[in-house]
Amino acid sequence: MDIQRLRNLTTGRLHTEMQHIYEDLEMITGESGLMTHMLARAMRSVEPWLRQHVTDAKFWDDKYDPSHIGEHPLPQPTAEDRTAMMKRYFAQPNPLDSKNVITAIV
Repeated sequence: MDIQRLRNLTTGRLHTEMQHIYEDLEMITGESGLMTHMLARAMRSVEPWLRQHVTDAKFWDDKYDPSHIGEHPLPQPTAEDRTAMMKRYFAQPNPLDSKNVITAIV
C-alpha cells in the first residue's frame, strides 16, 4: 500500500485524497458503501489489525509527513480478521442513534 495512503489510516491526518480513506477502509474490511458518519468507527475497528501489520513507529507518530513515501506491504485480511473488525465496529456507539435521520426522499 502507498505509504501516504497508509498514513491516512495510522495518523488520522489526511495525507492524500479523502476518497482514498473510503477505498482503503473498504478494502481492509471487505465492506463497501462506507459513509462519512461510519469512518471514525471503521478506523478504530481496523486499528488493531493495522498495528499488527504496521509496526514501524513512524507510521504512528500522529504527524503530517509528506516526505514518508514508498510502499508498505499489507496482507489481505483473513475472514477471521474481518469478523473481528466488524465486532469492534458494532460494539461502538452509533453516532446516529437517537437522531432524526431522513432515510428516503419522497
